[in-house]
Amino acid sequence: MRGVGRFAIDAGGSHTRVLFAGPDGDVTSIDASTINPSASGPAAADDTLRSVLEAVAGMAGHGPVVGWLASASIDTRSNGDERSRLRRLVRDAGLSATLVLSNDVLPLLFGVPALAAHGGVVVVCGTGSGFLGRDAAGRVVGAGGCEYLGSDEGSAVDIGWRGLRAAVRATDGRGAATGLVERMSTHAGQPARELAREIALGPYPKRALAGLAPLVCAAWLAGDEVAGEIVGACIAELCTGVRAVGNELGLPAGFAVATVGGVLTGCPAFATRLEETLRGDFGVGVVQKVTSPVTRILAALDRILAPDGTPVLPPYLRDRHAWLLRYDAYEMSGTEVR
Repeated sequence: MRGVGRFAIDAGGSHTRVLFAGPDGDVTSIDASTINPSASGPAAADDTLRSVLEAVAGMAGHGPVVGWLASASIDTRSNGDERSRLRRLVRDAGLSATLVLSNDVLPLLFGVPALAAHGGVVVVCGTGSGFLGRDAAGRVVGAGGCEYLGSDEGSAVDIGWRGLRAAVRATDGRGAATGLVERMSTHAGQPARELAREIALGPYPKRALAGLAPLVCAAWLAGDEVAGEIVGACIAELCTGVRAVGNELGLPAGFAVATVGGVLTGCPAFATRLEETLRGDFGVGVVQKVTSPVTRILAALDRILAPDGTPVLPPYLRDRHAWLLRYDAYEMSGTEVR
């Protein structure tokens, strides 16, 4: 496996980013839409993932590669369908690869410098939200990650949903007056009440709700009191998730936290408020903001490569939080490495 290309795929709820590092050191990046079936539909998600894998195969010259696919659509409790889907699309793409498969948060526990040595907690605040932590002994604990009906508190979906509901309540007199009414109606070209109906009747409401989060953040920064209450509530939810994981792991005071996600990069003031709250009210130590998750995923891959260039998963991760898969384009088969 020496001298082969390496790649990382960061597949979030709204976007997919790929980083390919060739044997000669050249690095190529690709951006694509989501590969998450619950966000864009199974057919569109499959088409995107197939095209991403075809691009990787092309950059590798259709030779063998090693990689890490970190996807928001991976649930450690029920991922058989996702692994079958991946096997089918890798075959379609003609890709020969030894591949680590996990959710999109796990590799950050190993690829973010602040967490790599002694552990800590990752908080994700993008389209959805989630929390994952690791202690010094390697035990991994998570919270959230149950899609937007069961979790995703503090995420773009949650911020957008709270903002939309506040605008509707203000419109019919049940809630306080807020500039969100005008912002949302201008954004959508229709009243907030009609926007709410449209999103509810649409096939994939997550992306539409997440798209409203920037309006809420802009209103907060403009001094809107209702938007400020929403932002405060969402930051409190994110801190609660960090504390829950830290308590479950028994992490010592001052443990490290990594923050990542589109809400944080899209609204730096939100990221700053979250960091201040984590430090001031929750006793967190280092807070490292991850601006390029795909770079950290590639770093995590490098940490687990054996001298011969093959990835080796630690026993506490293998077949519990991550899977090692091997695909041979010529044999048209896929196997799980035990």
